[in-house]
Amino acid sequence: MAYDIHFQPVPADEVAGLKIFTFGFTAALKVQGLQALVNRWAKTFMTPKGSDPLDPNHGTDFANLAGSNVDRDSPELKDITIISIDEANTQVREQDIAGVYPPEESLLTATLEGFRETLDGVGLEVWVTITNMNEDKLTIKLMDLATR
Repeated sequence: MAYDIHFQPVPADEVAGLKIFTFGFTAALKVQGLQALVNRWAKTFMTPKGSDPLDPNHGTDFANLAGSNVDRDSPELKDITIISIDEANTQVREQDIAGVYPPEESLLTATLEGFRETLDGVGLEVWVTITNMNEDKLTIKLMDLATR
């Protein structure tokens, strides 16, 4: 069985030392609520489809775009992003059904919020709004797709 490490932001005054990552708390911090859903959704979305030998359909084609020959001005790029969001939604909903997740950690929907050129004009920004079953929302910036 594989385990994942998930991250949950903590207030700056609770951070001790100058470490980027720390496991120095006396008890583990459970990632919960909307942040747990966002982490699970983003992991599914960013997993390259075909990279898991035990489940080749897990993940999306979005992560396969890195290093590919798709031009950032191509309409296919936005189409692949939207299809990948839909695929991630389906997979996370299947996880919701198979697991026991409270409403604040269960997916209602994730939608493309923004798909626009970066300010410097050499890349794209991708923003997604994730909504849980309690209708709490969080908009996340997935990444910049830049010309290198």
